[in-house]
Amino acid sequence: MNAATASLNIADRLRHSAEVVPDQNAVVYPQSSDTAGRIAYTHLTFRQLDQEVDALARGFMTLGVRPGHRLVLMVRPSLEFVALTFAVFRSGAVCTLIDPGMGRKHIFRCLDEVDPDGFVAVPEVHWLRRLMFGRYRNARFHVVVGQKRRTGAIPYQELRERGRSSQLPLPQTNATDPAAIIFTSGSTGPPKGVLYEHGMFDAQVDLIRDRYGVQPGECDLPGFPLFALFNLAMQTTTVIPQMDPTRPADVDPSRILQAMSDQPVTQAYGSPAM
Repeated sequence: MNAATASLNIADRLRHSAEVVPDQNAVVYPQSSDTAGRIAYTHLTFRQLDQEVDALARGFMTLGVRPGHRLVLMVRPSLEFVALTFAVFRSGAVCTLIDPGMGRKHIFRCLDEVDPDGFVAVPEVHWLRRLMFGRYRNARFHVVVGQKRRTGAIPYQELRERGRSSQLPLPQTNATDPAAIIFTSGSTGPPKGVLYEHGMFDAQVDLIRDRYGVQPGECDLPGFPLFALFNLAMQTTTVIPQMDPTRPADVDPSRILQAMSDQPVTQAYGSPAM
């Protein structure tokens, strides 16, 4: 069996991390703050996140999602965003990520190009999707993160519970199977969709780890949410910052510094503006 046909899924890296450091925090999220500005954090350990991803992946499968289906993920940076990203990978579907900061015209252009099979998104996206009537006729798998009312989508919690009660076997993927379609921001021209295979992500993890000397147990504050993908594959904790990743120049420095003070941050990634 050659490398191209060997079983490989980038979500396998999370599984390995959960086996090696099960009780280490995988993702830390600023849940709320009090009147004095002190932040209360919530988190998932690697074991908890891996179990969440398993349940969500099987939940997708109970809906009829199969390898190769394209699911658009439009969820704010959160514990749910990270879990859903890996769940789409583990289900064999293709995670489609579009920068909401590129503007409505470009967003619709990207969606038209992808022709998605479903939307995993916040309520506002589902409301807009329903207003578009039959524009995305192939889209039939819908999950909402947040208020369900008038979205026509299955709530995140229900997807998870469906998966927990399912015994469906998870599909096998290989290195050349598509994992994600990520669109460029459009800041230097029309947004372009870049197809990533599972093997590409897997190789990038090793390259980033070796280039920057990232060690297991480190803690990262990423200005770009998708960097959590690499962190979790390297047994690195991700601290989600209080910022709008689509507008890094507007970040409040005091919030970044407070997160670095509250959490054992050893590294941070961000745009030059951040």
